[in-house]
Amino acid sequence: MSFRSYDLLKLVQNFGETLTLRKLTTSGTYNPANGSVSGSATTDYDFTGYFYSYDTLTNDQILKGSRKCIIPALGFAVEPDEEDLIVGNGDTATIVSVTTIFSNGVAVCYLCHVEE
Repeated sequence: MSFRSYDLLKLVQNFGETLTLRKLTTSGTYNPANGSVSGSATTDYDFTGYFYSYDTLTNDQILKGSRKCIIPALGFAVEPDEEDLIVGNGDTATIVSVTTIFSNGVAVCYLCHVEE
């Protein structure tokens, strides 16, 4: 499915919901004795975004839990990264990949492939 950047922003404006981008800000310290990580920290960033399902081109079926999320870039303080979480509407999804959509050299939105 392909959209123009304006279409993506209109989807967020008309149908978006309040979501939270949860970024790992401190990776912590790995303890090899027990295989755990301690001291990690996260930071939450609220935004209005839009989830939608898409065709994965695998037998015309959508893989369970595989979706896209549009995050507007204009005025958003951070860039989403792989393995960040998107939390909202009783759901938590992990970002698998991020594509930045530009218009005239300015980042307009981030198109994130997410999975539950």
